[in-house]
Amino acid sequence: MQISANEFKDLISGYEKVLYLCHRNADPDAVGSGFSLQEAFGGDLAAVEGVSRTASALLRAIGSDIQIDPSFEEYDLVVVVDTAVRLQVGDLNLNDYAVVDHHQDRDLVETALFYIQRPADSTAEIVWEILMKSGSRPSQKAALALLVGIITDTGRFKHARASSFRTVSEILEKCEIEYAEALDVLSRIPTETSRRIAALKAASRAEIEWTDDWVVVSSEVSAFEGSSAMTLVEIGADVALVGGVHNRKCRISGRARRAAVLAGLDLAAIMGEVARAHQGDGGGHRGAAALEVSGPANELLTECRKKVMEALVGPRQA
Repeated sequence: MQISANEFKDLISGYEKVLYLCHRNADPDAVGSGFSLQEAFGGDLAAVEGVSRTASALLRAIGSDIQIDPSFEEYDLVVVVDTAVRLQVGDLNLNDYAVVDHHQDRDLVETALFYIQRPADSTAEIVWEILMKSGSRPSQKAALALLVGIITDTGRFKHARASSFRTVSEILEKCEIEYAEALDVLSRIPTETSRRIAALKAASRAEIEWTDDWVVVSSEVSAFEGSSAMTLVEIGADVALVGGVHNRKCRISGRARRAAVLAGLDLAAIMGEVARAHQGDGGGHRGAAALEVSGPANELLTECRKKVMEALVGPRQA
């Protein structure tokens, strides 16, 4: 059942024990959104397998604990935050659950008791709307958590729409928080040597395909696929696809420049299509998406790259 932000408070109040569950390697958008809902409506905060380094820094800044891979038995309701893809919650057996998410994927929402899912640059923006509609007054910690979530999920506003800026403005005004506080949290995260090495390996192993308008790159690494793909875009690719094998599963992360998205590229649709063809899961955003399936990384990368090239039929917009 799809609900509006106005209805969330009444529905959630009908449950005594609630768990706000963040996806695998939870990012600040997931953690910040879950924390803010927990603060406003009560319950516990958890993540599948762990959280990212940036999310860890955020949790330290707001002084919050988070459970990892909790048991669901003691909870009346699990609210899955910032994902609607089953692979992102691992092999956990979800029974009574709800979803709050901003992605396009429909996997989890089809069997949710209720859900809020709409296009937005971050789940934090949806959570802010929920809090405002419910009459909740977020603390400065919750405001900081939501602000960091928006900043990181929009690539520091490189992919932000006007609505994101409006939400940030409201947070700063209503919660009396300084934007510099969010930047301070993000500045505390040094780049790991292993992450930089993975990016360099991705660049050195890159397979490049191009037309007059577009450059599409694919590569393989053993870790940090997402950040490696982002690096390839930063150094010249219009679209980057980076794959790696983990526990016999191939994980591919894709990143795209805004120009490619404006030309019609939808990485979430491509990842979802390829994943379904191989009995796996995939999804995300138009400009940032991932899949996880069984199969050889090189063949799957070739398949994804072919679909990207087919999607980029139009010229680059000036």
